[in-house]
Amino acid sequence: MIGKNVLIRLLSIVLVITLLIILLCSCQSIAELTFDDKGKSFELEKGDRINIKLESNPTTGYSWILGEETDTSVVSLFDSKFVQTEKEEELVGAGGYEIFTFKAENSGQTEIILTYQRPW
Repeated sequence: MIGKNVLIRLLSIVLVITLLIILLCSCQSIAELTFDDKGKSFELEKGDRINIKLESNPTTGYSWILGEETDTSVVSLFDSKFVQTEKEEELVGAGGYEIFTFKAENSGQTEIILTYQRPW
């Protein structure tokens, strides 16, 4: 006969494993797009995020700018960061990638238009 404490521990372990499986299945993956994906269409659910990774070198005065054509009520810029390309030596002024994270806010259609230009 299994003791009451052992049975409670087994049920607790099963409950924890079940919750972990549910949480892992509900995690949203973030797709990463590059310049090669330009012109493609993607469907997102509200709350989904998508990364766009583009070559960039801010020391040249150029940067990626989000176009006014993008409907920010449908998809919003959630985050952006610059990541320098890994080299054997760290070079001042070396290029890298700018990674933009967009979040689906509402249903609808829009284009994400990013232009590499000087801000002036």
